[in-house]
Amino acid sequence: MKRKFSIIITVVAAVCAVALAAWGGYVFCTQVKVGEETPELYASIPIFIILIFLGAFLDELIHEGAHFMIGAFCSMGVKAPKIRIFKSSSVEVFPKGAKCLKLRFLLTAGAGLFFDALIIALGIIAFSVKSVPPVLGIGLPYALYSFIVNVVPFEYHSGKTDGLVIWEAIRNDPSSRVMFRILKIQGLVNGGLMLKEVDESLLLDVPQLPEDDLNFIILTQLRYEYYLAKGDDSTAYKYFLRYKDLIQYLPDEYGEEATVRRKVEEEMEDDEETDEVFEIPQANVENALEDKKEDVKQAEEEKPSEQPAEQSEEQSAEQPTEQAEEQQPAAEEDAEEAPQPEKKKKKSKSK
Repeated sequence: MKRKFSIIITVVAAVCAVALAAWGGYVFCTQVKVGEETPELYASIPIFIILIFLGAFLDELIHEGAHFMIGAFCSMGVKAPKIRIFKSSSVEVFPKGAKCLKLRFLLTAGAGLFFDALIIALGIIAFSVKSVPPVLGIGLPYALYSFIVNVVPFEYHSGKTDGLVIWEAIRNDPSSRVMFRILKIQGLVNGGLMLKEVDESLLLDVPQLPEDDLNFIILTQLRYEYYLAKGDDSTAYKYFLRYKDLIQYLPDEYGEEATVRRKVEEEMEDDEETDEVFEIPQANVENALEDKKEDVKQAEEEKPSEQPAEQSEEQSAEQPTEQAEEQQPAAEEDAEEAPQPEKKKKKSKSK
């Protein structure tokens, strides 16, 4: 059902864009003049098609650039946008500070739709008013397509639309509340607070979300980083494993699953070393150390008792019989002091 609805939205947007392109093409080909004359129709159509694709690129650049510029103005710490024609483009935000966070985010999220609307208005004017050059309307078809696809509150396979993000924020949806909690933590850290100093309740006292929700996945990763920074390795490892299981639900715009999985696994050396770091309780470590100390102590106690006995055997074998009679009492005394006479008997047999 979800896939069918996404196809319907895309088809409706594409049909509207093609209709506007046909209207704009007619106006362009009949009104544009080169010098004093109007070019032949067969020459004007290829030029208009090239301009339409150029307009699509410019509109996408303006849409994502609007997110970027307004986000930078609102101190949302936006990264350079990823521009992709007829695919999902996006910008990433890492806000600085936690004041007026919701307003700053809404302005950043709505900037792209606002500029799409401006380009649509300009295009309609350019194709309707003869005194306005039709070339100014080349961005109209793609701008309408982009506006329809993004304004509908819907979650595609590539992620949520601008309209859905804004709608959830206005309704204070559970997913949106978790998102703003994540942004608040990022804002505090970017503002100078260390991650381990963040109030733990900000990470735990949140609404419950389905595991395939993007904000839940990001929250899980943030919990892992938080407990790792605090030195709670066992809890950090628990969230690390949970995050690895959730990677499969990441939208396409966050990269291929294999690429993301490699980035996550690079943070750990390998599973065996990770088990040593995270899974062995401290009590087991202390018990192992105590056992090791007892083994060493026992070995030190057995060593001086066995050594004289062995030496006496070697000396008795090498020396003449006259000297053996003199050393026999000393060897017998060493044998009486040895704690394991049976062990000595076994050695003599092996020889």
